[in-house]
Amino acid sequence: MKQKFELSHPQHVILGLIEIAVGLILIFNDYYYFWPPQVAWVLNDDLCGGLGVIFGIMTIRWALKDSNSIRVNRNLLFFSAFFWCFEATAEFIHASVRPNAYMLTAGVAELGLFLFTLSIIDKSKKHNY
Repeated sequence: MKQKFELSHPQHVILGLIEIAVGLILIFNDYYYFWPPQVAWVLNDDLCGGLGVIFGIMTIRWALKDSNSIRVNRNLLFFSAFFWCFEATAEFIHASVRPNAYMLTAGVAELGLFLFTLSIIDKSKKHNY
């Protein structure tokens, strides 16, 4: 008889997969951010995308584990909220400097992911009782 696989935290898996995808885009595109020119090299560093990939994998791993730590979840979701807020802000600033429909669309999508992360934080356990 087939055993049904139940996923207790599907929102975390979705968030982790999208973080991995955006992280890989940032890793493989070394000229994605262009403004301000003085710090474009920092924004285009593979560390920004690498952190998205690492924390996306950690979020998925947390969601698939049987014994989940509330503290780890809180820290992972805090990083995810920071990541999406940073990405949305960077996209909107770039779209205002050089009007580009792609940057504006990506900014709106990342703002939606930021709000999605905040909704997960709101629904997550805050304490062990």
